[in-house]
Amino acid sequence: MKKASSLAGIAPALKREALAEQIVRRIVGRIRSGNLRPGDRLPAERTLASQLGVGRPTLREALRALQLLGILDIRHGGGVFVSNLQPEALFGPLQLFVDDEEQNLTSLLEARKVIEGAVLAFVATKISDKSIAKLNDNLGQLEALIQQSSDNEVYRQRFQDLAQEFRHIVEVAADNPVLARTVQNFDVFTTAARNHLVSIESPRHLLANHRRIVEALSKRDPEAAKKALEAHIDYLCGISRQIDAETRSA
Repeated sequence: MKKASSLAGIAPALKREALAEQIVRRIVGRIRSGNLRPGDRLPAERTLASQLGVGRPTLREALRALQLLGILDIRHGGGVFVSNLQPEALFGPLQLFVDDEEQNLTSLLEARKVIEGAVLAFVATKISDKSIAKLNDNLGQLEALIQQSSDNEVYRQRFQDLAQEFRHIVEVAADNPVLARTVQNFDVFTTAARNHLVSIESPRHLLANHRRIVEALSKRDPEAAKKALEAHIDYLCGISRQIDAETRSA
């Protein structure tokens, strides 16, 4: 079994109010500094509470909060571990935010329009011919899926796979780990968004939107790439508002 990591270097919490929040910040700080890494096992509860200078109920509250955030993995009878810290785990609670209210989905899509439009304009200045070829291949597969698919469930999953692949190609083309992570984080949300939209969205419209994006990237035209992405998001926002209106009238 992996040896537990020590948190003895963390100063004990001094204030009585919001102790659990202080513990959350301290543990996150150790992860950010690299002293705790994905897969590391935290000390046993009694030892950890002593190291942090808090009671075990307070510690449990903090650990539960970190588990909900996807930062810690609590295995009953097996210990507490730092999670893999992948976006799909870290942003799980925020996906619930998207699933809960349709207006939240609209807010998300508007944020995508601002941020991803700028990212796509940047990608247009440096994308390689190889990445363009991959995007065109992705478009070909999506078109074939639209023409051939008859099983809605299979279609839905393959649709999601191709949409995620399209975004991944763009992430790689950015050749910038910070921008790539930004796009990845949004992809956690937009997977949930597509679960809402795919049932009423025209797949052919999505294909046409993706084609305009690829055409702009092929021309290495930042402004056209940005506008193509913005038009795509505007379309998704319109669908989102339609869902919201139908939900409110039901």
